Amino acid sequence: MKIGLAIPTYNAGTNLNDVLEKIVKSSINIDRKIIVDSESKDQTVAIAKDKNFEIYSIQQKTFTHGLVRKKISEILSDCDYIIYMTQDVYVEPTALENLVKYIAEHPIMAIAYGKQSVDMNKTDIFEKKDRSFNYPDYDMEKSYADKEQLGIKTVFSSDAFAIYRRAVLLEVNNFPEKLNFSEDMYMAAKVVKAGYTVGYCSKAIVIHSHSYTLKDQFRRYQSIGEFHGQNKWIQEEFGTNEKEGLKSVFSEWKYLIRNNKPLKIPYSIMRTGVKYLGYKSGTRKGKN
Repeated sequence: MKIGLAIPTYNAGTNLNDVLEKIVKSSINIDRKIIVDSESKDQTVAIAKDKNFEIYSIQQKTFTHGLVRKKISEILSDCDYIIYMTQDVYVEPTALENLVKYIAEHPIMAIAYGKQSVDMNKTDIFEKKDRSFNYPDYDMEKSYADKEQLGIKTVFSSDAFAIYRRAVLLEVNNFPEKLNFSEDMYMAAKVVKAGYTVGYCSKAIVIHSHSYTLKDQFRRYQSIGEFHGQNKWIQEEFGTNEKEGLKSVFSEWKYLIRNNKPLKIPYSIMRTGVKYLGYKSGTRKGKN
């Protein structure tokens, strides 16, 4: 069993040193560690070289999330498993080992993703709640048969920290080169339709924090909407995002009340509205 790990990078900054250091000091040996850089202008490549990562490049003007991950699968052609990460994810000491063991123990599991927590010094209570909603404290193996119960969550996954069986990735025709958002959900839907499962390992823990403004949220959900407008088959097959979104909103309000933060509910309503407008705007754009 040979394992490769890959991170697409662009101007990752000095924080990349800590990201890579935690990978190097992980409790499991990774056979090949690479970055695929999009013409960074900072010290990204130098930092990666210092940590003994293999360096590859992709033109910034041609970059898409699908293209770079397909390129990674070609570079790591000698690997049985590929761990995809992003440049802002910090692995806990046993995260990589737990993720590898988890997928290896499940023969028909094509993809597995880990649990994302946040650093509260870098984000807010809303991001913390989003993470707990999407990343519970129990493991899951999701198959096509679960779509009636789980809906669109059946094919939820995250390439911020995920592992793929490379052979299955090739079997379902790899990442589409033109896909530029939600490539993780796209591939999860493909493997589930092909009869494989998608796993979630709650013991594979990483720290992944964002601090989105309302403008950032609008753009993010616009991209999600555009993706679903272009790939209508996913919601037709597994259910709508809006239904899952409503569950998330009501869960967030209950969470704020339980944590004595009821005065944040008006901001939550505004935040939800911005997401919805962005999503609908993107959906219309994707259909055109």
